[in-house]
Amino acid sequence: MGLMMNSGNMYDMGQLLSQKGINWPYDTHVYIGGEYSPTCLIMLHTDEWYSSNTMPVDNKNFAISSDGFMLEKLEMGDIPSWYQIFLGTSGWTPEELKQDLKGDKPKWLLLANPSFETITCEPLRIWNAAVRELSTDVFSNYF
Repeated sequence: MGLMMNSGNMYDMGQLLSQKGINWPYDTHVYIGGEYSPTCLIMLHTDEWYSSNTMPVDNKNFAISSDGFMLEKLEMGDIPSWYQIFLGTSGWTPEELKQDLKGDKPKWLLLANPSFETITCEPLRIWNAAVRELSTDVFSNYF
């Protein structure tokens, strides 16, 4: 499972929740995380914050939450220092992932440990930030 973080496709949280009769007081964007489970609301956030269904993402101070209580906490002003909300997820079969990563024409550049700055930059800028960080990592071995 993954989240598409470099898409500018988004919804307004207030408009989404108003359909359920909830008045959302903040200017919050909800980004498209992928084509799978398109009604699943997921929040990637800094790990100092937690909800009833929160899991650590890695050792880089991020966590992921997906439950109704997270919305209640956000609505009450209990927010993490950084967060981004997504609808849906991305996914691959093991064969698709192998082909995308190691096929004749790989489709991905791998940045094993992206910086906090790269993860938290604006969605439409994340690709350039990741490529810049990857090229810095690669060329630092030579210069």
